[in-house]
Parts: sequence; C-alpha cells; structure tokens
Amino acid sequence: MKRNILTIAVIFSSLLVMAQTSIDALKLVENDINGTARYISMAGAFGALGGDPSAIKDNPAGLGIYRRSEFTGTLNAFIQQTKSDWNGVKASDDMYKLNTNNLSLILAIPTWRRENGTSGLLNSNWAFNYNRVKNFNRSLNAKSGLSNSSMTDYMAYFTGGLTGEDMSWTNDYEPFDNLQIPWISLLAYNGYLINERSENSGIWDPLLNDGEKVTPNYVLQEKGYVDEYSFGWSGNFSNKFFLGATVNLRSIEYQVNSVYSESFGGGGSLSLANDYLTRGSGFNVNLGAIFVPVDFMRVGLSLHSPTIYTLNEDYYAKLNYDAGPGAVGWIATPTDGYSDYKIQSPLQYDISVAFIAGTKGLLSAEYSSSNYSGTRLMNIKGSAKEFSVENDGMRDMMNSARTIKVGGEYKLTDNFAIRAGYANTSSPTKPNAAKVMRDNTIRTDTEYFLRNRTDYLSAGFGYQESNWHIDFAFMNKIQDENFYPYNSKSLGDNLAVTPAGIITSNKNLVVTLGFKF
Repeated sequence: MKRNILTIAVIFSSLLVMAQTSIDALKLVENDINGTARYISMAGAFGALGGDPSAIKDNPAGLGIYRRSEFTGTLNAFIQQTKSDWNGVKASDDMYKLNTNNLSLILAIPTWRRENGTSGLLNSNWAFNYNRVKNFNRSLNAKSGLSNSSMTDYMAYFTGGLTGEDMSWTNDYEPFDNLQIPWISLLAYNGYLINERSENSGIWDPLLNDGEKVTPNYVLQEKGYVDEYSFGWSGNFSNKFFLGATVNLRSIEYQVNSVYSESFGGGGSLSLANDYLTRGSGFNVNLGAIFVPVDFMRVGLSLHSPTIYTLNEDYYAKLNYDAGPGAVGWIATPTDGYSDYKIQSPLQYDISVAFIAGTKGLLSAEYSSSNYSGTRLMNIKGSAKEFSVENDGMRDMMNSARTIKVGGEYKLTDNFAIRAGYANTSSPTKPNAAKVMRDNTIRTDTEYFLRNRTDYLSAGFGYQESNWHIDFAFMNKIQDENFYPYNSKSLGDNLAVTPAGIITSNKNLVVTLGFKF
C-alpha cells in the first residue's frame, strides 16, 4: 500500500522542518563546563562564590562580589582523544585545537553608602562578558568486527510502503519536486541496495542474502561552538545579599562530516557520506541571588530562562555503492538540503553553597538541573504545531539531567593558591531513546549517540599581586556514550545493532590573565 500522500502545502512544510530529530536537537541545547582557569580548576563550582567572570554566567549575583574593577582574558589548548570498542574491535582518534574561552570587563562601582559606611546598596557593578560556553570539536574513528545487521536492512525497512512506481518518479532530479520520497530511500533505490519483492508491492528486501554479514566502519569530524555575549548588573546589599541579572546573546555553529561504510561478506560495499552545517543565534536572561547568613557561608540560587535559537541548516549526502556487476558508482542527494527553524532549550535552575575559611581556603558545591524533555522545536514563526512528532519524542525519550559540581581552593601563601574540583552530569536520555526519522525526511544521517554519563576532573593553581593575577588549570572531561549507526529496533532481534562503546576524553589546558583597577 502506498503511503498516504499529503497535500503539497503540508508536505512542503514538513520537508523544511525535517532537519532535526529529538536526538539531534539535544546536541544543540546541552550544557557544558567551560570558562576561566580558576573556574575550570574548581570544576565550575562557583554558583555561591562569585568573584569570577565565568561564575557570572551561572549565577549573575556573583558579579556583586567584586570590590574592584577587572579585565581578564583566557586561552584554552584543547586535546581530544576518542576510543571505541565495537563488536570486539578497538580504535582511537584525536584532535588538537587552540581557542579563546573568555574575555571580560568588570566595572565595580561603589555607591555613596559604601563610602559613608552605611548599609543598603553598597556596590552597583556592571559586566561585559564573552564566554565560549560549549565546544563541539571531536574526531572519531569507530571500526567494527563482523555484524549480522546491515544499513541495507534499515533502508529496506524504512522504504516500506513506497512502491517501485513511487520511486521511479525520482528519475528526473532537476527539479526534484517529489516531496513524498525520503532521501535515504532514494539513495538506496538508485544505488541498487534494496529490491522490491514484487512489482509495486511496497515491500522491500535488502541487497544482501539472508545471514550475510558485513563489516561496518564509521568516521566522524565535528567542529563548532556556542559563544555567549552578555551584559550584566549586580548589586551588593549590606554585604549580606547580592542580586544580579544578565541579558545574553548566543552564537552557535555546528558542523559535521561523517562517513558510514560497510564491506559486504559476499562482496561489494556501500559508503554513505553526510555533510551538515548549522548556524544561528539565540537569546536568554539569567537571574541570580547570593545570601550570606554567616561570615563563613554563602548560599546561591539562580534561574536561567529558556534560550530560543533561530537556526539555519544545510546538508548534503553522497552514496558510493558496489552492488555487483553493472551496479557500481555513486549518487548524491538531489540538491543541497536546507531548513530554517527554532529550538527552545529547557529552563535551568542552580542551587549552590560555599564555605569560606577566612583568607586561607574555601569549599564550594553546586547542583543544577535541566529538564531536556521540555526542549521544543518550532518553525521560523515560533509555532510548534508542525513539530508535534519530534516534541512528543522529546517527552518520551529525554531525561531531566542533573549536574553536581564540587570544588576547593587553599592558599599556600598570600599570593599562591592551589585548586581542585570534580563534576558529574547524568544521562540526558532515557534507556529506550532512539533516533526516529519521519517518512519524508531529507536527512540521511541515520546515526546517533546515547549518553551514559560525563565526568569532569580538574586541578590548577594561581598567583596574584595587588593589581594583577595569573591562573592555570587542567580539566579532563570524560564522556561515556553508545553509538548506533541506525535505529534497528524494528528490524527484529537477529538484526539488532550492537552499539559501539565510545569514550571521549577532552583535556583542556587553560591560562587566564587578569588586571585589577
């Protein structure tokens, strides 16, 4: 039976928004720990402490802690290594990058009350900050042993319901106006990787014989960032209560180049390359407060509004195939795909506490939570109606992930301090999560990653004089994931994909230089 053909208006609307699945959207809205050297060396546990440019992005009230104005800049040397274990075969890859984490100008402005020693608003402080809040860079090479499941099995299943007559409409690529046909099926059909069981039956079989095994391989290059430009204010009330707010503009760029390939046990192969680029901007507002109940203790609370991103995507795919004599060559998507849409990230809240031992040391802890099931995809006008399937998937497959941070600092002398920290982020996805693509999707990147946990281990030291300071930090972010080349849950137990175990280690060497005035 043919799939129901929707009206041209509805199908065209769906085509434009099929840039994202629930799993894809999560990648763009997840949080990370990044910033100045002092902030990183304590694993970002600064919510109740303040007094650091990167702490302001977590809790704007931390800006009110400043007594003097300051200008700081931070450089980060990034060393990334991935290790994979897939059907008994181990592989690794690495990447090196250098970037700027932070530039900030803090203006600490005392009021007349501080000068006259009275209570009330003692300082009215302002901040202009640039922070790189997330880094997407990664290089991955995953190699597998023999597998019972093939991409051609998934292609045949996904094409079910379309007939040979439907597929034959695609012979003329220019212009490509058959908005019913998913491009993954188009590539499979024209690459001789699937065959219709009988004429116009809508039932498709993979090219491979029953029981024929394949050897998969996957290569991935990810690049990009989320940069935040913020303008903030915070007030110090009687050195007991600090209140702050920031207005934040974000810039996002995420680029993926991937190649999934298979060598067939009976001879032949396929290689599917996907190129994907997302660019856009977003906006949010953060509010925060810090309370000092006793001199040695601070308690912090902050609320981050959802970030609404306006995004543009471009993507292109190419299939190289060797399906036997007379069926060797390559085929590309009919045109470069594109999409304009919006993503709304979930609300986030942070609760923190810090204990300060005079001028010698401190210990700080922070808890933050983001309910990723509340992530929403919308069209460019802000309507979520066309994304009901994807947004329902958010609710069904995403968790409310929490991050716990703990950090400490101890001054060996009046000028020299040592620091250390640890943080852990729980999985943002439920165990049954999978990448679900719509029937008429123009995306052909079927692969996805499911996060297990993320750990951050950090340490550092700093030296300060009255008018300047320099800080150094090292952080190792260890991310544990499972990689799936496609969603095999509907193919049967004998064709279920064995996921690859992926461990990504991001080692950051960070230096911050600051000047007080």
